[in-house]
Amino acid sequence: MAYQEKKWQNFYENAWAIRAEFMSQFINRGGYNALQVIGELEKKERYYHLAINDDGNYEWQRKKSESEKFNFADIPYNKITSLNGINILVPFYTNTSIVNMIIDALALEQYDSVIELGCGYGQNLFKIFYSGGGVNLKYFGGEFTKSGVEMAKKLANIEPNMRAEFFHFNHLKPKFDKKLDFGKKVLVFTCHTIEQVKEIPDNWFKVVASIAPFVRCIHAEPFGFQIRNLGEASKNHKDYFIQNGWNVNFASTLKKANQNGDIIIEDAMLEYSCGTVPFNPTSIAVWRTV
Repeated sequence: MAYQEKKWQNFYENAWAIRAEFMSQFINRGGYNALQVIGELEKKERYYHLAINDDGNYEWQRKKSESEKFNFADIPYNKITSLNGINILVPFYTNTSIVNMIIDALALEQYDSVIELGCGYGQNLFKIFYSGGGVNLKYFGGEFTKSGVEMAKKLANIEPNMRAEFFHFNHLKPKFDKKLDFGKKVLVFTCHTIEQVKEIPDNWFKVVASIAPFVRCIHAEPFGFQIRNLGEASKNHKDYFIQNGWNVNFASTLKKANQNGDIIIEDAMLEYSCGTVPFNPTSIAVWRTV
């Protein structure tokens, strides 16, 4: 049975609303494009994170770092991340770029549109547009939270050259409005959004595969522990997900969809990550329509 704890739905609705308020300040000033507004938020979130204080209110709190700092600024040398199940120390600014992976995938074949499911305020889609995704491509973002969809639409309004459309999407009940014209060949992706849904429904992949004659989907999701324990990071990963009530059936549901003939799995790579959180490593799964 598809399931997500209500507290996580509420958390992300509130968190996106606070981020939207922060970003709106820059939009209202004028002179900012979407990528610049997103950059202001990312700069903020390199050093602060949203947390619930003792009064139950959300606030920006300074992140703690055990790394030594540069002399000229309060910037850490290093951070702890993980790769292939192993915790490693890397430079502070090291991150795996899922956006570049999507851009490269788009460059290899001719797609009519790119769709992110669980897009938040659309940051990945705007980055793809600005960094080589193509001006003739259609950009679609599906997002559960009302605040996320509204903020994405605000950003799209200041990008007249980008054909972008955002809509409500719920991983627990995947469905698409028939008015949405994705085209005949589409690239879909998700990035750390299914992670918060404890159990996705059995038909998730079948529904997504039916939105166009040809669909390819790239998942950058933390599901590695569901398949194999690669090391200390994998164990911490599993414990973290069980503690939070996060996804436990992505891998099994994906395999079942492949066995049922709903999709064809093309690639899978476990804990292919140098992310910001060592106990939440990204794994990759790619599938296409039959």
